[in-house]
Amino acid sequence: MSKSVVVVLCQTVLLSTIAAEAARSQEVSARSLEEVVVTARKREESLQDVPVAVAVVGQEQLRNNVASDLSKVGELAPQVSMSQGGSGTGAVITVRGVSSASNDSGLDQSVAIEVDGVPISRGQVISASVFDLQQVQVLQGPQALFFGKNSPAGVISLRSADATDTFEAYVTPGYEFESEQRFVEGAVSGPLSDTFKARLAFRGSEMDGWVKNTATPVTDIVNPTVTDPGATMGRTGPDDEIYAARLTLQWQPSDDFDANFKLMMNSQERNAGNASSEPFCINGQTTPVILGTRPIPGADCRKDRTKSHGAVAPVYAANVPYSNGGVPYLDSRFTLASLNLNKTYDSVSLTSTTGYYDQTVQQMSVSDWSPYATIWAASKETYELITQEVRASGDFDGPLNFMVGVYYETFDRPYLNSSDLFHVFNPAAQNYATVIMDSKSSGDYFSGFAQLRWDITDALELAAGARYSHDEKDIRIVNLETGPAQPTLYARGQALMSSYKDDNVSPEVTLTWKPVDDQTLYVAYKTGYKAGGISNPFLVFRNATADNLQFEPEEAKGVEAGYKATLLDRTLRLDLVAYRYDYEDLQVVSYNAETINFTINNAAQAEIKGVQGSFEWSALDELTLRGNVGYNRAEYDSFPNAQCYPGQTAALGCVGGVQSLAGKALLRAPELTYSLGFDYQPRLVSGWDTTISALASHSDAYQAATDYAPGGFQESYWLVNAALRVGPDSGAYEVALIGRNLTDSYYMLNVNGWSGASNPNQFVGFFNRPRELVLQATVRF
Repeated sequence: MSKSVVVVLCQTVLLSTIAAEAARSQEVSARSLEEVVVTARKREESLQDVPVAVAVVGQEQLRNNVASDLSKVGELAPQVSMSQGGSGTGAVITVRGVSSASNDSGLDQSVAIEVDGVPISRGQVISASVFDLQQVQVLQGPQALFFGKNSPAGVISLRSADATDTFEAYVTPGYEFESEQRFVEGAVSGPLSDTFKARLAFRGSEMDGWVKNTATPVTDIVNPTVTDPGATMGRTGPDDEIYAARLTLQWQPSDDFDANFKLMMNSQERNAGNASSEPFCINGQTTPVILGTRPIPGADCRKDRTKSHGAVAPVYAANVPYSNGGVPYLDSRFTLASLNLNKTYDSVSLTSTTGYYDQTVQQMSVSDWSPYATIWAASKETYELITQEVRASGDFDGPLNFMVGVYYETFDRPYLNSSDLFHVFNPAAQNYATVIMDSKSSGDYFSGFAQLRWDITDALELAAGARYSHDEKDIRIVNLETGPAQPTLYARGQALMSSYKDDNVSPEVTLTWKPVDDQTLYVAYKTGYKAGGISNPFLVFRNATADNLQFEPEEAKGVEAGYKATLLDRTLRLDLVAYRYDYEDLQVVSYNAETINFTINNAAQAEIKGVQGSFEWSALDELTLRGNVGYNRAEYDSFPNAQCYPGQTAALGCVGGVQSLAGKALLRAPELTYSLGFDYQPRLVSGWDTTISALASHSDAYQAATDYAPGGFQESYWLVNAALRVGPDSGAYEVALIGRNLTDSYYMLNVNGWSGASNPNQFVGFFNRPRELVLQATVRF
């Protein structure tokens, strides 16, 4: 950690201490900020006391910024980004520049998503609706101890609203004008008896989308007697329907025992898995082509939310599983259940968390982004996960306390993928599939952790612990069918099997000092780990072996130091953290648009260091200001075997088919991010509440292509959100006008080469949603 960071920390502590002592002589202000309670160490603690880098997004922030999905939640937390992807794990989730690509189904995320105590490392969970939440906690940096499965980059923890002791209900219908989205959300909650209460929440949404599709029927390139039908999946996208519901049941028969059961069901239907993507060109190219020379009808090279992206002729889709007659689609459905049991004895608490997650994703997408649909794939993946964690926590009067726990998970993931590359008929299978690949993956994970906390003095705590992890994974891959003239593919009917095992111990030590009340300083040594595994590409080549499908574990270790304070009569909340971490064997997925395949390898080393700060200030009775700033240097120290991008020459660094990315920034790692916002509640009309909110955030430029292709460069951008809410003092109803991304920034988090283009200037980006203008009303009962 640099000397300048240490100096800044020391100066901040000194000035804050003086301010706090001055404030101590005054009465607590009516403007005092409400205490924020978090569970970053699996026990309830004040945000300002917990020695962890954690950002909290509360109910009001979620409502004021129409954060109805995880990608929009990511926009509200510092140094966080999330985006839904088309294939593989289904998402790109990034914290402090550390992420995992979405493209290979065999890869887990470096950032775990925890929903009501159940950790999920599959990116497809990003399809979940965000509704009726109590709080979102974003824990940044390695998290080894408290979240079941070790996470090297961070954890995003979602906690849904619990049932209430008195009856309450609300319903919120609304309309979004830019993408023509209709939605309704609501909940009903209350006691059913003296010991039993329940809550039922729901959300439904239908949207036309923001990307215009101009594809019209064209004569097929391969067979002139066939007509490719154009955009039969719809003229706009992503056109989707999402419905979700959550049931909460809580039982507390005594003061020392409680049970909390939650069941969530979520359904998403969309007109293609890659519906949010758009192709574009660089280096002055104005007309996109397919197969190197043929212009694409109706297409342009601009990032203008217009594309010419057609469906597949029915003759090519016949007898291909999940092909939907050639019409692109995405159908994702999942069930998530959790059961939390808490039992308290005199000085020891026991907690059991049982989780069940079952998701099925079917999709068919065209991957040449043209009306000719020369490359397409259809697939079905089912992921079933069962988890169980048991923890014991001590709360003794003496200086020593502890927490210990064990965690187990088991999963099964059958996956079938059918791919058609340029329509070569297979008389044996009576279809045009280049390959139909069937795989079955399974795995077991066991871990145990322990932490000992020692109150050296009333103001000084030392906490030390470690997690032991044991991972086992197996896969069986069979090419059920291979088309004619495919000598490079793995032999039809021959099983390829691979098994992987690994063990790890990840320690963590934290020293916390509270020099005065309402101030906390801490320094921590932390480690993180994500198990290696087995690649599950949709094209398995003849040179594949049980060994070369495997990739190594990803590990992190480093230090961070933080300072937290609540000052000025508890009207000002500050949080500052500096960190430095070394990562080894980062798991990187690369896509080759020429061979139309994904590969996983390990980047040798990376270093991440930076400083991040945030504040919240109740400046006036009616005005609250908040903001954050993050400076993050995330770079490869060594990555000598990175894949070259198409068109990269020796003069540009490509030697022997590989390039070195040493010294380059990690993907999706802007160097500087910051935001500033406010909530203003003027008394404009007697008897009426008015709330005006705004949030402006900025991101520096970053690279979004794994191979560092020029098309992957994302320029810096601003996001500006604003909301106006008006309703009577009683809170019986409210009308709101909300704008998200009013700057209409159209930014991408994942970029690949344009499959089938045979042109190094053509790329495809997966973009997050542009501007939203929402009018909604809420009625409370």
